[in-house]
Amino acid sequence: MTKMSMTKFIQKMTILVIAVTSSVAVPVTSVSAQQPQSNERDGQSPALTKSAADQYLLRDDDRQLTEFQQKNQQVDQEIRIPDEEELITLLTKGSSTRSSRKECLSQIPLDQMTQANRTNAEHVLKDLSMFRVLPKIHLDVNHSAYAFFIAHPDVVVSIWREMKLSEFQMWQTGPYSYEVDAGDGTVGTLDVIHQTPKETIVLCSGVYKSPLLAKPISAKALLHLQTEYFPGQDKKIDSISHQVSMYVSFPSQTVEMAAKILAPVSNAILDRNFKEVSIFMHMMSLAMERQPGWVERIAGQLEGVLPVRRPQLLKVAARVYIDAKQREAAAAAQKGEEPSRFVPPKPIDVISQTGNQVPRPLPRNLKVQPVSRGQSPQ
Repeated sequence: MTKMSMTKFIQKMTILVIAVTSSVAVPVTSVSAQQPQSNERDGQSPALTKSAADQYLLRDDDRQLTEFQQKNQQVDQEIRIPDEEELITLLTKGSSTRSSRKECLSQIPLDQMTQANRTNAEHVLKDLSMFRVLPKIHLDVNHSAYAFFIAHPDVVVSIWREMKLSEFQMWQTGPYSYEVDAGDGTVGTLDVIHQTPKETIVLCSGVYKSPLLAKPISAKALLHLQTEYFPGQDKKIDSISHQVSMYVSFPSQTVEMAAKILAPVSNAILDRNFKEVSIFMHMMSLAMERQPGWVERIAGQLEGVLPVRRPQLLKVAARVYIDAKQREAAAAAQKGEEPSRFVPPKPIDVISQTGNQVPRPLPRNLKVQPVSRGQSPQ
């Protein structure tokens, strides 16, 4: 096996193991409004990065900018793109040391799992080939949005495909099970074997096939996500801190040795992907607050998800939008200002995108219900 093919395998297998850490490139650069591509991003939210701006933000005629804003846009004004440090905060770096592994192993709640799930988890842990605890990251994100995406990773993957960020595919095959296909010969399954509001444990099995390899290479992994929630107060948005510990078992000693040799490369890829997924969570929360019409349009175009996920996504977006308006009202009250009149989000439908009719408003008696995994297929 060549070094190049093994490097590619390690990259894809680690991405497969962390289903929600597929490649979401978010380059941090600066653009000028005089450039042709920036015309569709005038007035963009300052917390949105350049690579995702065209996807997260609507065009000028959809943003419902006021007449004053449209007349006073600076043609030659340079748009500042925020740095990664402004979007997320790195609390601790990733690590693969023995002390980190010992600490992370002690935090796995094996005693809270069913006997079958515990047996499967211990099968990976007793034949451990590779360990990595990813960086601990703090980010601003609405708790309802974050919980929804963690509970339904197939929706995240579908959004990536719709935004042309990734060709990764995921299908829900049971209440807590999924099938995945990276599109390059890497396929696998994911089973959520333990989940609480503060932690999620996923058992992964993957196979990589390539014409350059004599036979397929398989791997099993255990993924442990731990999350701390920090409620927003008054004018502050909700925030969370999360970290992932990954345990991988390769049945082949040859593959295991190659994986250890390439660990510095694969570890850097894992750490970077987790940062970019965290940025994605932050940006989706902002999109729900500021561009609910875009979220409705994306929800209507999602593929590979259960039909019930589309209205669930819209309900979450409505809740996030309402939370943002309530924070604005609270902040205005503290300053002694007159709160701005609450305006329900105006979703974009097919008629309003192509015609001159005003987008339909949401019903005034709209009630947002909490999303539960109990609505998954039985």
